[in-house]
Amino acid sequence: MADVVRGLMLNLATVDPEHEDEFNRWYNEEHLPDVRRRFPQITSARRYRATDGQEPRYLVVYEYDVASEEELNRVAGADNPLRQELWKLYDEAVGSFARRSRRAFWQIFP
Repeated sequence: MADVVRGLMLNLATVDPEHEDEFNRWYNEEHLPDVRRRFPQITSARRYRATDGQEPRYLVVYEYDVASEEELNRVAGADNPLRQELWKLYDEAVGSFARRSRRAFWQIFP
């Protein structure tokens, strides 16, 4: 059996300044717990704020324990119905004042 390797999903968000408190509360109290429940492959989720005041201001790093790059794309990819449902919930909750981008990364060394 192959060793389990980690993949990363990086999410970046730009939030209208007047809504940052609302965004952070929703993200920490509702969104992250929901994501962790839906995706058992996620072993950690950490949020960061940019220190230079530039946009995008927020970063979330999700670590995935998956066996292959293909599995990471299947679990974290845009075609996954669970992912699509989460995007819809995101847009309904904060989409009017927060914009996001995301990319998956596969560990290549060591």
